[in-house]
Amino acid sequence: MEQEEQEVALYDFLYRDSSRITSYYAQIFSGHLTAIEETDSERDVQDKAAKLSIHLASGDVKSTQENLRSQKRVINPHDLTTVDVLSFFNEKNRTQTDVESASHGSLIVAKGTVLFIDSSMMLLAVAVLEMEAENKRKAARTTSEKAAAQNLKQITQFMSKVIVPSGFLLQTEAGLNIAGTLKDDGMEEPISTYYFKHGTAGLASVYLLGIKEEPAYSVSLPTEQMIGAGQAAAAGLRSMIFPPDSVMVTPIALFREI
Repeated sequence: MEQEEQEVALYDFLYRDSSRITSYYAQIFSGHLTAIEETDSERDVQDKAAKLSIHLASGDVKSTQENLRSQKRVINPHDLTTVDVLSFFNEKNRTQTDVESASHGSLIVAKGTVLFIDSSMMLLAVAVLEMEAENKRKAARTTSEKAAAQNLKQITQFMSKVIVPSGFLLQTEAGLNIAGTLKDDGMEEPISTYYFKHGTAGLASVYLLGIKEEPAYSVSLPTEQMIGAGQAAAAGLRSMIFPPDSVMVTPIALFREI
C-alpha cells in the first residue's frame, strides 16, 4: 500500500539574518548544523553449490559469497536551521504577537504588507528634491519662500552625503507601522527587484520575526561634539525615512507561506 504524502509547510524567505540564526541554533541545539550525512548499505549473500569428486564422496559443497554496497549522501541543511529555530520559538511560546505592548528586547511576530528601501532609492529621492529645491528657488518671491527653498537645498545636501542603510516598513492590518534596517547580504533578492515587480505597492501577507527595540531612556549629547551631531543627524534622517509612529525592530527573518 502506498503511503499518503504528508503536507509540508513551505516558506519563501525574503530576508534572513544568517549570523543571528546560526547563533540561536547553536545555543538551542548545542552546536551549529553544517551538514547532514546519510549512509545506505546493502548486503547480498549468494550460495554456490559444487559437486564433490566421485573419488571422495557424493554430495554437494556450498560456498557463500557476500557483497557489501554502501552509498553516502552529504546534505546541505540550508534553510533547515532557520525553520528549526522558528519552530523552536513557536513551540516554546518565545514570541509575542502584541507588538505594541511587548517590552524592549522581546521576540515579536507580526504579519502585514512590507515595503523595502535601499540607498539607490535615497539617491533618486535626493535627485527629485534637488529639482524641487531649484524650482522653489526660482519661483520664490517672499522672504519666507526663499527661506523654504534654501532649507530644502540644505536638506538635499545633507542627504547626499549620508550613507543610508537598507530598511523595511511592515504595516499590519491594524495599521501599526513596524520598521527597521536590513543587512543587504541577508536579502534573497536585491531590493530594487521589488520596485520593478510591485511598483509603489507593497508585498502582502509577509511575516516578520524580530527583536523589538525600545530604549529605556534617551541619551542627549551636545551637538558641538561629533557624537552628538551624528546622533541628531541620525534621528533627523530616521524621521525622514520612516513614519514617526513606527515601532523599531531588528529583523531576524521576513518570509511568507506558500
